[in-house]
Amino acid sequence: MAGYVLAILLCTGGNCDLVRVEPGVAYPTYDACAAAMTANASKIDEVAGRIRTEEGRQGETICLRDRLTIVEVDEEYEARISTIVRGSPEATASPVGTLARGRMARVTGTVAGTPWLRIALPDGRSGYVFGEHLRKLPVGGAPETSAAEPAETPRSAAVAPVPVPAPAPSPAPPPTAAPAAPATAAARPGPSSAPGAAVRSIREFRDCDLCPAMVALPSGGFEMGSTTDPSEQPPHRVELPAFAIGKFEVTQAEWNACVAADACRYKPPGPAARDQAPMMNVSWDDATQYTEWLRQSTGKPYRLPSEAEWEYAARATTSTPYPWGREIGAAMVNCNGCGGGYDPKQSNVGSFPPNRWGLHDMLGGVAEWVADCWHKTYEHAPANGAAWEAPRCVLRVLRGGSWKSSPTDLTVSARNFYDPSVRYPANGFRVAQTLAEER
Repeated sequence: MAGYVLAILLCTGGNCDLVRVEPGVAYPTYDACAAAMTANASKIDEVAGRIRTEEGRQGETICLRDRLTIVEVDEEYEARISTIVRGSPEATASPVGTLARGRMARVTGTVAGTPWLRIALPDGRSGYVFGEHLRKLPVGGAPETSAAEPAETPRSAAVAPVPVPAPAPSPAPPPTAAPAAPATAAARPGPSSAPGAAVRSIREFRDCDLCPAMVALPSGGFEMGSTTDPSEQPPHRVELPAFAIGKFEVTQAEWNACVAADACRYKPPGPAARDQAPMMNVSWDDATQYTEWLRQSTGKPYRLPSEAEWEYAARATTSTPYPWGREIGAAMVNCNGCGGGYDPKQSNVGSFPPNRWGLHDMLGGVAEWVADCWHKTYEHAPANGAAWEAPRCVLRVLRGGSWKSSPTDLTVSARNFYDPSVRYPANGFRVAQTLAEER
């Protein structure tokens, strides 16, 4: 089974090499590897010092995902949603095709320790699909259905060996109010069902050219919090009305439109912005300034999501620590120790698999500001999904962790806080919108 290994990253400029500190030793989880790094710090420092001297380069000790193991299988699956087929079991791997919703796929292997499945492509090659996007067919070929999945699944196009483009760069002019773009799904989302249920139809819209893409989520209830940390206790039931939330974290292009309109004061220093990178190093005050500009520009009720709305959106009907299961897996998110061959500071929004509601980067990337004032526990927390305020609030809540966070800080229930007026490189945000009845 895949594991984590202690390694030294030696770099000179952009040229980096990895050296195993303990050849032949692997740890089952990132936490176990991190604990070993702490427990054996003296020994590791001695080895690291010797290697650095021999190599003549500076470096740092890290926990790295070891090579993945493929378990051979031969099973029929059906695509629950349209999904990208990638050349290797990593969210940042190049696309080699798409698998349309309802299309059959022959699964030839499972990637141990991850949710990825290997499938056979029509041209004889192999591709990899995120396992949550498929469902296994029983012997006889009829789809397995349950209360947690829709029974009917339309058949459509086959796997096409063509790349799937990244989100297109947004145009340069600042946004102007415009009628909402037509939804990508015609059906209006209905009430959510029990945790784990698959959602039949989620509607997307955009209120102006450079407004964030929004996803309309159905009303529903969920169990908020966990028993793993005092700040996440007590777990409590929350019932929320329908609302919309950003499909992605607010990008640098979207932020710069606010700057160009003289509505956002903060202009990031340094090189030119990367349009599709998440906006980072923003304070809570900055984020609320942006939502106020959107509100005035479009006439729509934009705001920061409440903490309850954020967790409801991140869970997307699931009840596990991560939206895809109980383990972090490999290269599922942008974080410290999550594996994959990407630069954590250079990842664009949408570079990793979405959750069941089509929301990207709810975990990792940049930590996301929400509207709530920080409370150290959930005692007396609102049960209606509203933001939890307090008189003379001095700390605001951040959710989702960032590219600097370890996997344990990236669960859907993990919480953090920061001063609302202070900027930090790993902090960003996504927006929410109150939905009118006619939406």
